[in-house]
Parts: sequence; structure tokens; C-alpha cells
Amino acid sequence: MKLNNKLAVVTGSSKGIGLALCELLLEKSMVVVGLSRTPTQIQHPSFIHLFCDVGDENQVNHAFNEIKKQINLPIQVLINNAGIGIFSKFEETPAEEWRKIYDVNVHSILYCSKAVIPDMKFCKEGHIINISSIAGKSGIENFSAYCGTKFAVRGISEAMFKELREYGIKVSCILPGSVNTNFFDNLSGFVKNTDILEAKEVAKVILSLLETEPNFLPTELEIRPLRPKKRG
Repeated sequence: MKLNNKLAVVTGSSKGIGLALCELLLEKSMVVVGLSRTPTQIQHPSFIHLFCDVGDENQVNHAFNEIKKQINLPIQVLINNAGIGIFSKFEETPAEEWRKIYDVNVHSILYCSKAVIPDMKFCKEGHIINISSIAGKSGIENFSAYCGTKFAVRGISEAMFKELREYGIKVSCILPGSVNTNFFDNLSGFVKNTDILEAKEVAKVILSLLETEPNFLPTELEIRPLRPKKRG
């Protein structure tokens, strides 16, 4: 897809992969809207930030209505990147926290994708990128809620691509290994590896997928650090 002068929406835009993606897409002369609960520190004439908890359907609907009011372009790229986690034993995970993780990591894909698919069908072109994780392929002890959501993202993505490909819409699922972001900051007791992926490296790979030829459909991509080191 040729990206210049097209509109992209990135969720979880304030940090990590989302922030790196916004910066790269702006370098490609895209118009970019970032959705996040905290400010996205980008100053650029083609960037708009909207405060939004993507796990809340009403907030998502309001945000996409604002996008339509402010920007006279169809949305042709959506990056469902927002994600949260909790590190706890399965039986000790509070139900409220469990539901919140599913709201942000899984339900947001429904809320945001429903808002952009009509534009993409009209344009007969579009690309939705859903960010899963290596944790969506293999269960990790004390990380059950997060793993469950990321397994769900993979299944949802596969069903979406099969439904939408006939309309010229691509759906890709990205499975990064550990990425050096703020994700781990609030995971009490979790020790992350060193020599892990950098957010900009992952963002560059996603950008390359967005720029593929119209008949090229990358459905699932696993990305790992070559030689991560354990702390301690």
C-alpha cells in the first residue's frame, strides 16, 4: 500500500511500539491519530492525539466520531496495539483485573475494527494490524490472563483475515517476543530478559508489512530477539 497522505489510527500510542509506529508513519507522510489513556508526546502537524480507553466501547465510539469530524479522510490503516498485563498466580488473579485485561487486549479489537472496516470496504483497500505476542503461542506461568488474551488475538485475527480479504482488506497478526517498553514497569515480581527487542525494530517490521504490494497478504509474523539473556 502507498502510505503517503493516508490516515492511520494507532492504539496505545503513548509508549513503546505504538509511539515508535506513530513516528515512523509520520515519516512516511501519513496522517496519524494516536489513541491512548496518557498523552502521546509527538508534536507534528499531521498528528492528532485523542484520549481514549480502548477497552471502553463508548469511549472508542466517541473517539472515532471525533476523527471523522476533524479529518476528511477515510481510515485505511489501523494498528490495534494497546495492551496491558498482570503477573499473578491464576487463582489469585482478581476477576476485575482479569476482565480489564480482556477489555483492553481483546474487546478493543472489536470496538476499533468495527469503526474502520466500513471505510476500508468503501476504498477496497486497508490494513488492520493486531498485536499479539509470543505469549499467544505458549502459556507462561503466573501470566495466564495475558496469555489468554494473546491466544484470543491470534484466533480473532485469522477469522478476520478470512472474512475481509475479498474486500481488499489485509489483516495481519504480529507476535513479538519481549520488547523493551514500559509494559513491564508495573508487573511486580516479573523479571524480564536483557538484550530484548527494541520497539523501533518491531515498528519497522510492521511498516514493511504495510508497504507490501496489494496482492501480498502477510497473515501472521513471529518476531524474537536472537539471544536474549536472563537477568540474575
